[in-house]
Amino acid sequence: MKKLSIVATLLLAALIIALSLNHNVAANSASANLPSYAADGKLVLPANYRDWTFLTSGFGMNYSAGTSFRPMFTNVYVTPEAVQGFKSTGKWPDKSMFIVEIYSPASHGSINKGGHYQDTFAGLDVEVKDSSREQEWSYYNFGAGETVGEAIVGPGCNNCHSKNGAVEHTFVQFYPTLLDFAIEKNLIKSGMSIPLNQSRFLKIMESSGWEKTEQAYNEDKKKNPDSDLLNESALNAMGYMFLRQKKTQPAISVFELATKNYPNSANAYDSLADGYIAASQPQLAIAASQKELSLVSADPNLTADQKKQLLGLAQKRIADNQKR
Repeated sequence: MKKLSIVATLLLAALIIALSLNHNVAANSASANLPSYAADGKLVLPANYRDWTFLTSGFGMNYSAGTSFRPMFTNVYVTPEAVQGFKSTGKWPDKSMFIVEIYSPASHGSINKGGHYQDTFAGLDVEVKDSSREQEWSYYNFGAGETVGEAIVGPGCNNCHSKNGAVEHTFVQFYPTLLDFAIEKNLIKSGMSIPLNQSRFLKIMESSGWEKTEQAYNEDKKKNPDSDLLNESALNAMGYMFLRQKKTQPAISVFELATKNYPNSANAYDSLADGYIAASQPQLAIAASQKELSLVSADPNLTADQKKQLLGLAQKRIADNQKR
């Protein structure tokens, strides 16, 4: 019994030590995620920010008219505690920090022959919500290799974020993992229009049916005419997603929506014909393919090879289905 008592005591002591170590690790981690300032008021760069919650990436984003002189990649991180607080209360908690990491683009390296990838680290911009500072929301800039950042002087950043941020001073409209949550919880600023995206399109479709979905799509087109979130390419991809899931009627509905909104697109009718084939509706597939043939030669969005491909697909589809 004495030996058992000693063993139990040792196990208990080990457990207490382990819990204490875990508590210290958690405390140190939380402390590392809080803003820290040098004696001169500059912000100290958190060394562990890449371990934070990743929100989004952008490329060449420009809030003014025209194109960026030198498009850059941006990666946005936020402290995990800030995300937890936001989801719990609907507000960004005090001491929230957002880091925008900036990289220059490259296009030809290794096996890459098209598009762009991130190359040289160019610096950081940091947004901090801290009620202990002169301004609750403040902004800092770090050059590459710098460990402390100067506060950005002037009202520019604050005014822009206050006016254009979807939630408080933050651009939640560009954070896909938080945007739908913010909309569902009615956190978006009054008067701010957020274009319909695919995830909300699909939710409406699931909960309210196609008629309501098409109505929401048409209303969004009027309200946000410049939005490309549900353009022809997006609708086309969504339709084929439904086909892969063996959901032929939803696929046809989406393809038909594409032909209504892009009536001069040969590819839209090609996709619609595929939907009709999947639904065993050969006559409708023939009609869609004939429409495709009438459009393909004049479609300005197609290359010569693409026109040739669609021409062949439509002709084969018509011939195959006329035999039935």
